[in-house]
Amino acid sequence: LMNKKLAPDIELICLMTSSEYQFLSSSLIKEVAKLGGCLRGMVPDHVATALREKFSVRIPGGSKREG
Repeated sequence: LMNKKLAPDIELICLMTSSEYQFLSSSLIKEVAKLGGCLRGMVPDHVATALREKFSVRIPGGSKREG
């Protein structure tokens, strides 16, 4: 929409790349981990494990809750 406002005479075409070449923001990955989402295919397994451990929440009484 902004491109159309700035240059109405120019058409814009977006080509999406395959997922292996897409950019993933570390902020997005951390947010998914904090919310307990699946990180499979976004980061290596050891990174997903470390993020799950980092963002797991301790509940009074000693148990852990993901998220």
